[in-house]
Amino acid sequence: MVKIMNEQFEKQMKELLNEEFADFIKALSFPSIKGFYTNPLKKDVIPYLDKQYIQPSKVVKNGYYFDYQQYPLGKSPFFHCGAFYIQEPSAMLVAHFLNVKQDDYVLDMCGAPGGKTCAIASQLSNNGLMITNDIVPLRAKILSENVERFGLKNTIVTNCDPLSFPKILPQFFDKIILDAPCSGEGMFRKNDQAIKTWSLEKINECAHIQKKLIDAAMNLLKPGGQLIYSTCTYNIQENEKQVQYILDNYDCSLIPLEKSQGMSEGIHMPEVIRLYPHKHRGEGHFIALIQKNEISQIKKVKSMKPSISRQNMKLVDDFYQKYLNIKTPQYLYDNNNHIYAILPQFPELKGIRILRNGLYLGECKKNRFEPSLALALTLQKNDVKQSYTFHESDEEISAYIHGETIEGTNQKGYGVIFVEEFPLSFYKESQHQAKNLYPKGLRR
Repeated sequence: MVKIMNEQFEKQMKELLNEEFADFIKALSFPSIKGFYTNPLKKDVIPYLDKQYIQPSKVVKNGYYFDYQQYPLGKSPFFHCGAFYIQEPSAMLVAHFLNVKQDDYVLDMCGAPGGKTCAIASQLSNNGLMITNDIVPLRAKILSENVERFGLKNTIVTNCDPLSFPKILPQFFDKIILDAPCSGEGMFRKNDQAIKTWSLEKINECAHIQKKLIDAAMNLLKPGGQLIYSTCTYNIQENEKQVQYILDNYDCSLIPLEKSQGMSEGIHMPEVIRLYPHKHRGEGHFIALIQKNEISQIKKVKSMKPSISRQNMKLVDDFYQKYLNIKTPQYLYDNNNHIYAILPQFPELKGIRILRNGLYLGECKKNRFEPSLALALTLQKNDVKQSYTFHESDEEISAYIHGETIEGTNQKGYGVIFVEEFPLSFYKESQHQAKNLYPKGLRR
């Protein structure tokens, strides 16, 4: 079905695309394209998937297309295990073009729902750092849940206005992702609401916000650091003009991005990438990579200090010794009896609302330690002393995700449910019953 477009939008796109406009409009009537990338922190899930419904990306490492109508991967137990992340294929290219090093400090300024955050953070070592943020509380919560599912240990999730970061983290980051709020023209095929809310006023409003975020990002970058700027829109005002604003106002360079698989050059700016649904297998997108050339002295930032009571430390230690084959993390932080494993490079974030400070291990309560889902999702079979393993199609798995208790073998205490090689959740067993510890908000 041909979508009804705003006349002003059609005029804009005719000017941008000329003879390609008819193909562009036709492409909007086709079904949207779905994709996913696998989690490098976990076992390779591809051998467990049905190959007839997936196709590897020719550009994105560990990236795939899939037929969501015939093969709804979002309902797969492997999704709940964090074995892969479902992401729009064009959006995957942002992480692809940001060449991170393992020890980089990275900020995702507008991180929700988390596709770019998880792709980048999973490439960092425990010497690296990802801070990912979203200003909207509900979106930040979803972001935190996706970070948790992916098993990330080096990531801080915040919920604040990103314009507040420069005051406390000046020139702190090696890489910054700014997937800027935009008018959403590139999402018209998959989101009818984006069509209804489009206007020239919205474009102007978004462009104003984008400039503020760009100014903040440039103040947060280290000398020699890189900003990847992206939108899911087509108009020049939110794309090339914003890049030109950076070049005109800051000492920086535009890094050319290699084009392939239907990627187009920018408008009078060949270094950047434009993605159109009639040329590229995905939705509309814009990507630019900018390097900061400025030479200046980097200010020191205070590190977060570990903090935990002896009593709670003993509870955590006792749990690890009794149920796990790995050592208790070295640096622990106690937030009202909620225990986090932090890393030495974590900065002190005064005045910033933090949703997740590294890896959430669990809660100390009534002289016992109750482990978290987040901890379970980081574990392998040889890390745990007790476990049950099921196949993807086993009734026990669907029952467990639904919230039901499953029959045990009298192991007693805590263990982990695995789907093949992938951790799903802790359980607590007594009297041959494995009590369900899968969070109620995630049950399906």
